[in-house]
Amino acid sequence: MKKVVLFLALIWGASFAADKQNAVGLWVGDFSGWGIDYKRLNDNNTVWNVYLGDFRLGDETAMGIGLGYYFLHNIIKADASIGRFPLHWGPNLGFGFWSGGDRPNRYSGLDIGVGIAGGISWFAPTTPALDASIELVSPNIGMWRESREVGPDDWRANYNPALGLKGSLGVRLLVHLYFF
Repeated sequence: MKKVVLFLALIWGASFAADKQNAVGLWVGDFSGWGIDYKRLNDNNTVWNVYLGDFRLGDETAMGIGLGYYFLHNIIKADASIGRFPLHWGPNLGFGFWSGGDRPNRYSGLDIGVGIAGGISWFAPTTPALDASIELVSPNIGMWRESREVGPDDWRANYNPALGLKGSLGVRLLVHLYFF
């Protein structure tokens, strides 16, 4: 876990500062399982989020990484003693790799998708700081898929670039702890 946090900190140039703008969290979604993520609060209005997930290894392998940039809107007014409840929305980009099966039915593929996510967070007034979020994730607006499968002679590749909605609406639940 330490290696993942350090790797993500290097990606974003994030320092382990006392202002605690960096969080590590867990997420679960109905469309792609579960994963871990890194969240960076840039200011009171924007957030970077890096998602890692859909971890399956062995006969069936799948891994994915997503990147989201979200805009926060503090529309819901609540007493500060119970925290704050910003709405968020923004674009996200995802990359996924998957493979599996045995001969003669082996397959593999690569997905690249662009979508939009939005939801509501609860920034709890606790120590250490934490937030919990629920998000709606759009179907991919644009997507590129390459799939390869074993044919009668050898590997056969299919390429499927597409614009338009691909997939379905998803829900993602997230919990973050702000350690650094």
